Order: sequence, then C-alpha cells, then structure tokens
Amino acid sequence: MNSPRYEILMDRKENPRKCTILPQKERQDFAIRYFAGPRPIPAFQSDCLLHIDGEDLSQVDKGTYESVGLIDCNWKKVAGALQKVVRPLPKLVRIPEGFETAYPRKNAEGKDPDGGLATIEALFIAGAFLGKWDESLLDKYHFKNEFLKLNEPLWKKYALGPFSTDQ
Repeated sequence: MNSPRYEILMDRKENPRKCTILPQKERQDFAIRYFAGPRPIPAFQSDCLLHIDGEDLSQVDKGTYESVGLIDCNWKKVAGALQKVVRPLPKLVRIPEGFETAYPRKNAEGKDPDGGLATIEALFIAGAFLGKWDESLLDKYHFKNEFLKLNEPLWKKYALGPFSTDQ
C-alpha cells in the first residue's frame, strides 16, 4: 500500500505556535487548506474523514482507505465547519476510544472533551490503522516519545506498528 495522504482543513484562526500540523506542511503526503468565514469549503478529496461519529477504525480492513481527511480547529467549531464543506463527504471514521494525548492541554474553562488528541497524534493513529506506521509524522512533534510510550498498550492491543503481526 502507498503511504496514506493526509488532507487537513485548518481554521485560519488557529494559533500557529500551538499547531502540531504546520511543521509538517512541506511533506509531500500533506495537503493543508484553510477556511474562515461563511464561504462554502471545497469538498474533501480523501477516502475517509476523521469524525467522532464515524466508523471505528479498528473495525476497518487495513487496505480499505489510502487517504484521510481531518478538520483542524477548536472542537467547538467542527460542526459548523463541516456544514460548510461541499458534499458528498468521505466515509466518516473515528479513532477507537482510549488513546491519550501527550500534548499539555490548558483550557481556562476546563471544557475540553475527554479523549481529545493533538491533530498530529490523530493523523498518526489513523495512518497506523490504515496500515502505515510512520513515525516521521511525529519527528517535529515535541511530545513524540511521550505519546508513543503513553499509548503503547493500545499499539499492542491493536497490533499496530512494531507490534504488528503482519511482519
């Protein structure tokens, strides 16, 4: 299987200093598009789109999808952004519960949803489920080692990456 392609729809108002995707923008397998305001957003070209209401990636055959899309914005803005995306949407998929972020989250209101991941973490996990364990996705992520170690029980549970039975 070819390397998955990552298509990111990013809120133009995202803080670039906190963004885990921008350091990856030069990658050949990344396509980053920005959105802002009320204009329609061109359709995703990806085979699947990460969304909390999607099909569990652990239930999807590894060869089913080659590219994954994601909306990168404050979690409160996702529904509104998704409404502006031109249809049809790709197949919605989600990351199985239990994965943990290594990104230090600070929310003055304390209202972040449980189980939130940094965008680069979500793309890495999705890629692993699509059959491509690519640690180079995390090379510019300050919390790479902590993230990999923190989720080691799940890498083992789902036989991903170095714990794969496909080798």
